[in-house]
Amino acid sequence: MAKTEKTTEQVRRDTILQAGIEVFLEYGYVSASVDEIVRRAGGSKRTVYKYFGNKEELFAAIIASLAAQMLSPLGAAIDGDSSLQTTLEKLGKAYLDVLLREDSLAIFRTVVSEGLRFPELAETFFLNGPNAAVTRLSVYLEQRVKDGSLQLDDTHAAARQYFGMIRSDLHMRAALGLALPSEDEINREVTRAVAMFVREYSA
Repeated sequence: MAKTEKTTEQVRRDTILQAGIEVFLEYGYVSASVDEIVRRAGGSKRTVYKYFGNKEELFAAIIASLAAQMLSPLGAAIDGDSSLQTTLEKLGKAYLDVLLREDSLAIFRTVVSEGLRFPELAETFFLNGPNAAVTRLSVYLEQRVKDGSLQLDDTHAAARQYFGMIRSDLHMRAALGLALPSEDEINREVTRAVAMFVREYSA
């Protein structure tokens, strides 16, 4: 009985979370209303507050949820059995695919616009998104240092540098609403970044 009740609770929470994602990405943080979330999810405000406390906590949960969804392809791209260059190329393309997704760009714009007023939201986004991606790559780089493939002192800094090269100005242009890069442009950017990284840190 307890197990069934827990499953129902989780389904209800996920329904509210999904409705919240739709509303926040559609209206932005300030204009989004709990009333609209309730209308789409069903139930009542009391139910929303039961699971998430308030609007700010709901938005923080949405950021964490979207960041986890967006980062999942990066884990699949990190393959310990492939060569360093192949893994970095796969990771770079997966990273840009994530950054340039419509929902990724929408949440990024929202966090940037509201980050000064709600620094806790900005921190949640940073820790669950960019910093989590850097940490995953850092762990992989540490393994390559141990097996002698790489020679560097700070894997976390190297991971930040790599993702910075991958982003180039492609993400900024997309976030500003300019044209999305073509597949050829993405491939060229990734190839250049990987070549520079391997040349700098290869043992």
